[in-house]
Amino acid sequence: MIWDYTIRWIDVAIILATILGPILAVQAQKWLERRRVIQERRLAIFRTLMATRAAMLSTEHVQALNAIPVEFYGNKRKLKDITDSWKLFLDHHSQDVPTTEVWMQKRIDLFMDLLFQISQFLGYDFNRAQLSRDIYSPRAHGDLETEQAIIRRGFVQLFSGEIALPMAVKEFPATADDETLAHQATLQTLLLEVLAGTRVIKVEAQSPKGAGSQLG
Repeated sequence: MIWDYTIRWIDVAIILATILGPILAVQAQKWLERRRVIQERRLAIFRTLMATRAAMLSTEHVQALNAIPVEFYGNKRKLKDITDSWKLFLDHHSQDVPTTEVWMQKRIDLFMDLLFQISQFLGYDFNRAQLSRDIYSPRAHGDLETEQAIIRRGFVQLFSGEIALPMAVKEFPATADDETLAHQATLQTLLLEVLAGTRVIKVEAQSPKGAGSQLG
């Protein structure tokens, strides 16, 4: 009796494909769905960072920055470049230095490096100049953010005792004339003599009107 092993292996392959096909298709669909969700979250972070480039103290901007190490975690070279740029940006903010113009410019440069790395990973053809230049930011918004940072730092330094509240006397009350000063000096001298017992205050007692006729 001769077995046709070729036909039998084909039958087995068909059976396996029939059984495993739907399972593999479902797993592939789930994998693609996970990839799509991750990509959407990454795009949402990038869009938020782009939209809030001129409002780096806003809640949305801070939340997007804090989500980067989670949403862009991975072993790929580009993912590691993003997380490394994020760490450099974070380390710059942890430095205990005054908020100077140099510090602020370094902060912007590090942020633009981070934004550039993310844009490249997501397939956008932006360069650093475009990311830093093509921003609509009313001057009043920038002034407000700078002033708020100065005010917050000033209050922290004041309440922690690092600085003192400056006070300047602009003018003194107008001085009294000589006659008023002389009267005040005389009154002060008389009061001291009375208190010391060297001067007696005369007191006259007067009877009420009609008191004598009532007694008589």
